[in-house]
Amino acid sequence: MASLQDLSLEQLRALTVKTFRRGGGSRPDVLLIRADGEEAVLKDFSQADPWFRRLVGPLSVRREARALRQLDGARGVPRLLRVVNRDALLLEYVPGTSAREVPPGGLTPLFFERFYRLVDRLHEFGVAHCDLRSQGNILVGADGEPHVVDFTAHFRRPRPWNVAARWMYRKFCEADWVAVARLKRSHAPELLTESERQALARDRKTLIERAARFIGKSVRNISRWLLTRRQ
Repeated sequence: MASLQDLSLEQLRALTVKTFRRGGGSRPDVLLIRADGEEAVLKDFSQADPWFRRLVGPLSVRREARALRQLDGARGVPRLLRVVNRDALLLEYVPGTSAREVPPGGLTPLFFERFYRLVDRLHEFGVAHCDLRSQGNILVGADGEPHVVDFTAHFRRPRPWNVAARWMYRKFCEADWVAVARLKRSHAPELLTESERQALARDRKTLIERAARFIGKSVRNISRWLLTRRQ
């Protein structure tokens, strides 16, 4: 995709052929870019509210770029093509449909088998996604294969000596697996195994899990309240 490698953010935005998500507040623009038959996805925080763009946008860009570099070569993960600037990333375009747009019964047993393998692959590369509960981050590719996007919230496997962080990493990996079971419950509950039912019954039941969820939501809400005009 050499034709896109040296273009500025403004030049890339001018090549937009489709808007997947319009930015503003704390959200980036997510745009399909096309030039000379080549396609890519531009994820751009430049249209987010000013304070969020200055303080949080660059952090989000760096975090996602770091995760995608670590996952380079992992099947089911879009490649990082380039970091455009502090506001934007250019990513491989994966044709497909968001899982939230798939009608009930549209996901097969084979899809879920492959989705579990994809999640295991992420963890083998040392990355827990941490936001697979959002079905918008799960794509059903044109080839029927599962793909995952948006690694802003990821948690990387820490060094062996960091016992507390490794415990957290295992918990985040478990949350990724439970997210697959949640998707199965939404789309094909008849496919749930007994172990998946038990995992879903335990989901978010412990004090630590409830506290982590409360802290995460509070941080997001406070940052949006302080740094954006729109909630």
